[in-house]
Amino acid sequence: MIELNKELFCNLGNHSADGYFIFDYTAQNFSYLNKSISKIWELGLDEIMAKPQLLFERVHPEDSEHVKSCYKECLKDGTEKKYEFRLLFVDREKYVRVTVFAVTDGEVKHLVGTVEDTTIMRHNKIHIEQINARKNITLEVLAHDLKEPLAMMKLTASSMKKGVAQTGDEQMINSLAFILDMCERNLLLVRSMINREFLKSSIVEIGKERADLVWELRDVVRFYKRSKLGKMKNIKFTSSAEQIYLHLDSMKFMQVINNLISNSIKFTADHGNITLHAEEYESTVLITVADNGVGIPDELQAGLFDHLPETLRPGLKGEESGGFGMGIIKAIVELHQGKIWFKSKIGIGTTFYIELPK
Repeated sequence: MIELNKELFCNLGNHSADGYFIFDYTAQNFSYLNKSISKIWELGLDEIMAKPQLLFERVHPEDSEHVKSCYKECLKDGTEKKYEFRLLFVDREKYVRVTVFAVTDGEVKHLVGTVEDTTIMRHNKIHIEQINARKNITLEVLAHDLKEPLAMMKLTASSMKKGVAQTGDEQMINSLAFILDMCERNLLLVRSMINREFLKSSIVEIGKERADLVWELRDVVRFYKRSKLGKMKNIKFTSSAEQIYLHLDSMKFMQVINNLISNSIKFTADHGNITLHAEEYESTVLITVADNGVGIPDELQAGLFDHLPETLRPGLKGEESGGFGMGIIKAIVELHQGKIWFKSKIGIGTTFYIELPK
């Protein structure tokens, strides 16, 4: 363990907007707290000094077990630990990030660290993640709504062109050829936009933070159900608990879920069933995305995650496959130290399984 330079640490704390603390683990009391701790917890310094338990009583009930496990973990070695949790007040909640070391001062073990109020940053991040998730879903819905009429226009123009060709009307033939070309160009543009946006937002660098998986999944499903695509399928979400907390890169992981739901929509007939479920176990969480669609042919299953061109196939209404989607999905899951696999039967449907550590 590293040695504590208490004088220097306290001088820094006296001039910092972040909270600074030194906790005597043996005596179970604080030997130093700066004024910012009082401001963050909205408690008097004298109150905290007299009764350190008051700090824990401010912790959000949903995060209390998390904080207890963090306290035990940070005593194990002298390496830096970072934790984020919420404080609950009468009319609001705060997010705080604690950076803590276990250090020695002679024979006494201390927990020394800083506390940062991350409420504004966290709320902004949640808002950005919501916008990003809804953007991805909106793109899927928009692509579906655009491709169908464009394909019909192309088909109609092609049929008209054949009939007009017999009349020899060059101006009409050229006009229909122009319409056909514009339809094809715009179909390619829509496909390219979806593929490029998915690849850009899924670059495999992740930054994990503690997140409520149930809230994230429910939000994605809620948005799909409000869309036109959601009204054409029966999309349902269930979970074994009201809250399941994991360390996730929410923005990237929700892209995984979005892509799996999108694939289910493509390969499930209208009014078919798509079910998203989260099951919490002691040390893992299992997420399933199941449908009763057409299933994946046996010959395509082996290479599904390997970017093989032969595994790409159009949806039931001619929707294009993303190309790199399943390979990126696997990479993102593995960067979360998770596993992904699937089971599928022709004419019965497909279920994807994602197992993540808690």
